[in-house]
Amino acid sequence: MDAVILCAGKGTRLMPLTENRPKPMIPIAGKPILEHIINKIEGFVDNIYLIVKYKKEIIINHFKNHPKITFIEQKEIDGTGYAVLMAKEYIKDDFLVINGDIVFDDDLKNIVDYKNAMALTEVSNPENFGVVVLDDENNIIELQEKPKNPKSNLINAGIYKFEKNIFDILENLKPSKRGEVELTDAISELIQNGNMKGIKLNGYWNDTGRPWDLLDANKHLLKNIKTDIKGKIGKNVVIDGNVIIEESAEVKHNSVIEGPAIIKSGAIVGPLAYIRPNTVLMENTGVGNSSEIKGSIIMKNTKIPHLSYIGDSIIGENCNIACNTITANLRFDDKPVKVNIKGKIVKSVRKLGVIMGDNVKTGVQVSFMPGVKIGSSCWLGANCLIDKDVESNSFVYKKEEKIIIDKR
Repeated sequence: MDAVILCAGKGTRLMPLTENRPKPMIPIAGKPILEHIINKIEGFVDNIYLIVKYKKEIIINHFKNHPKITFIEQKEIDGTGYAVLMAKEYIKDDFLVINGDIVFDDDLKNIVDYKNAMALTEVSNPENFGVVVLDDENNIIELQEKPKNPKSNLINAGIYKFEKNIFDILENLKPSKRGEVELTDAISELIQNGNMKGIKLNGYWNDTGRPWDLLDANKHLLKNIKTDIKGKIGKNVVIDGNVIIEESAEVKHNSVIEGPAIIKSGAIVGPLAYIRPNTVLMENTGVGNSSEIKGSIIMKNTKIPHLSYIGDSIIGENCNIACNTITANLRFDDKPVKVNIKGKIVKSVRKLGVIMGDNVKTGVQVSFMPGVKIGSSCWLGANCLIDKDVESNSFVYKKEEKIIIDKR
């Protein structure tokens, strides 16, 4: 059996994190989302076909040496159905289709036993997803797309098992109103023919559609790590809980690391740094004197040298966080932090800091209000309070009148 993983989308709801990388390549728990999926299935499939398009070279370069992976570029037509259709010439028998941006615990052993099946999961907000209705024998009898009044709390989890004849259905589909060939339209035809089972997933599932979903998935995956310390540890370092410190990483004197946490190769922590639970420092990052990081993902080559606090945040690659930069992550009223997602203000979670793109530089004493997003390649001048989203390639600075008088 083979697997097709859909990795062509842009992930606009996760901007600015997806400005410079495909959504499946956003790192959680120390490696890209897509790598977690591949690790889960590579032991029981013969071939893995990655459907790529947006920033495809990043995916290709990362996985080019994997013996089971073949890359297929999605051409001119958008849509999940057309993405699956791209694999037609490669697939010889039944196969799996998996969205390349989901995090899940299930081992998928149940779903592979059926000819045509869709993985399902229960959520508290089904109106935001494709809602599924089952009969008593777990046949899918209805599929509702983001209904105002959902008939169940079971949703499409983005994992499918198909017979090869799904390609015949896809080839005859007309584009949807969005101008895309939709996989769900093909599934609707299977449902009408009574040929689609619904299989409930076991354990955790997350579609990582919004920044706080990434942090939640990161926290979940970190629960499973075991302590493995290969890096250099200085004097009076305190390590509490499960912590991974990779070879060539260094934790300098008098630093404290509370697990679960991952410190990747080349990272330097301390002296006197405080790494709190659910934090991941990716390769070649730096967290210096008296800086505190809590529940955050810090991407490659980003430096937070001294006297700063980063909480419940995601910081992109190659950023430089100047002295005394502070992220606020909690509202006074303790209500969910509001975030701008594609022009719409939505409620997120109780604690959320800053979402920052790549190549951002802050001046000294910059402060971020909860839930703000900073586009890539911005400069944020000294003493600025950032209380609104900042577009990419912006230079934000504050003008103050300085008065000097002769006091004699």
